This record gives sequence, C-alpha cells and structure tokens, in this order.
Amino acid sequence: MSYVYYMKNKYNIQNKKLILGNIGLKKISNIQNLNNIKNLKEFYLYNNQIKKIDGLESLKYLEKLNLYGNEIKIIENLNNLTKLKILYLSENKITRIQGLTNLINLEILSLETNMIKTIEGLEKLQNLKTLNLYENNISTISGLENLHKLKMLRIGKNPLPPKLIEKLGGLDPNGYARYPQLFVKYCEK
Repeated sequence: MSYVYYMKNKYNIQNKKLILGNIGLKKISNIQNLNNIKNLKEFYLYNNQIKKIDGLESLKYLEKLNLYGNEIKIIENLNNLTKLKILYLSENKITRIQGLTNLINLEILSLETNMIKTIEGLEKLQNLKTLNLYENNISTISGLENLHKLKMLRIGKNPLPPKLIEKLGGLDPNGYARYPQLFVKYCEK
C-alpha cells in the first residue's frame, strides 16, 4: 500500500487513485513531489487553491485528473499526460482553451463556470465524447469541427444568439445541446 504525506497527515493511495480534495486541505496552492507515485491513474485535487497546473510531468499513466474549484487561469503543463481520458477544470479562472494538443485520448473535458470567450484549441481532441462549456462567456459557435465523436455538449448559460441555438436543435433545460453533432456540422462550414 502506498501513502502520501501532506502537513503531517498520511493519505492512502488505493487502486492507483489519490484524493486530496474536499477533506479540509484548503492550503494546497501548488502541486509538487509526485515522483514517487508515477503509476497513479486517478488524481483528485478539487476545491483547493491551486493557481498553476504544474508538477504532474511524472504521472504518465494518469487517466483522470480533477482540478475542479481551484484558481487556475491557464491550462498548461499537461503535455506528458497522453493517457488522460477525463479532465475536470470547472470552476476555475480559465479564460482560454489551450495546452490540450497532446491529450489525444481525452474523452471527457469539463470547463464549466470559467471565463472562456471562444471555443478553440480542441482540434486534436478527436476522441472527445463529452464537452462541458456551461456558464462561460462564449458568444459564437466555432472550434468544434473535428469533434465527430461528440455525444454530449453542455453549452447553456453562455451569451449565444438564441436564433442560432434554436436552428441547431436547441438546448434542454440543463443546457445540453439536443443534437451535439449539429453544432459540429455548423463549425465545418
């Protein structure tokens, strides 16, 4: 059994999963010293005060990363995480979608409740099945043209033209596109 020590507390790593979120660790502001847990598959650091994505380079087997509810402004330093399938970056301070080019195995990307203005930087994410852009500042539909496997698109609570949304099949009450592939086809034009 493996353990991680933080602030004199011992945290158990079970089934290659480490959870350091929502357990009173509000003082985590950066990520470091992960070289001893290289085989980690799931890492949860939600609801902390992380400002920068850094220190994850050695986690080459990571498949799920949850950095929800932090203070991250820039998506960066994820290039080595090529096995990543699920990435949660909701409720941060992100203004631009970038730094995801090498994440070609990504299937779920959640960027809900950030400050994103434009859909961009998704060109290489051809395996993406779920994209959550709910409650941002997106005003145009673009950048989805390569997402042919997209099955779920949550894009409600953005300042998008209502007539365009209606033309593309509309949204359900929770902000999900009724027909995500219509949004993809619209971007192909």
